[in-house]
Amino acid sequence: MKIKILLLLLFIVNLVKAQITEKITIPSGVVYLYADDKTNEKVKKSLTESLQNATNYDILGDNLMIGPTLWKQFKNIEILHSIPDNVTFHIDEMEVEGKVSRKLDDSKKIWNEFKKEISGNYQIRKANEDELKYYWSTISFDIEEPLFILQTENHRYILNFLKKNQKLLWLDEFPYKNSYNNPIDKGTYTTEGTIKTYKNGNEVYVTDKGNKETKLEKVIFLTGDSELKANSSIEDIKSVIDKTNKIFDNLFKDSKSEGKIMVQFELGVKKNDIQFAVKDDLDLEIMKEFEKRVNEEKYPHSKKDTIKFQLIYKVNAYNDNE
Repeated sequence: MKIKILLLLLFIVNLVKAQITEKITIPSGVVYLYADDKTNEKVKKSLTESLQNATNYDILGDNLMIGPTLWKQFKNIEILHSIPDNVTFHIDEMEVEGKVSRKLDDSKKIWNEFKKEISGNYQIRKANEDELKYYWSTISFDIEEPLFILQTENHRYILNFLKKNQKLLWLDEFPYKNSYNNPIDKGTYTTEGTIKTYKNGNEVYVTDKGNKETKLEKVIFLTGDSELKANSSIEDIKSVIDKTNKIFDNLFKDSKSEGKIMVQFELGVKKNDIQFAVKDDLDLEIMKEFEKRVNEEKYPHSKKDTIKFQLIYKVNAYNDNE
């Protein structure tokens, strides 16, 4: 009897082990459904084989969705022009274009072009928080594994498979940007993660042309999240933005000129440094007064280490569509 109980316990333990799956950090508000490791490893193996074999299309089915970031790159490839169906994604109150394939032959064309992008060493792994937040912003359904990131030296591709038949459902690229060429100090800023851009208080991954108007376009942080949290606060950053917005609106709301203004804040413990750059045909007399008032304003200081960020304003202009 004891032997039977022991064998039963061993069977249960082995069954539990077989169903264990690698856990990841899920962003707040994102619905993420895990698959077991056995399923994920099977799909990962099939993906690797398809990448390495020019005639292996086992991971493809009739339907394949191309997300907005990858389609922005692929839409100019002539062989893909014959694929009939476009799709519109609604991201951050914007409409951006994607593509859907409804035939296996069309899916093969897309996959062939995708494989041309994969050169050198690559890694197949699970998604991180930033990648999940971007993917979540593009879809209208729960995220369900198998979901992988195919990471090369300069790109991170998102591949989501159907669990029931393990065919590739979604193919996109995470808008990964880990460097920023600063036109003010001529420096290049890099990060292990991705340079983050905010609009209307929210992190944005995709930008469109927008409307021709006069307003704050975006905020770019040149200091990492951990350094920002350690040396400033949301209230202090908001104070800087609100005070500068008030000066900008007062001076430029009726301006007929067109252009962009970049204001770079470097908040220190004892001293704040503010630099300016302009683009296109701005009224330089108004700009001179803008600089004067901003420099006269009292802004909060950092707690210990310097933090740096930029406010990008547009004057009768469209968004920078990167």
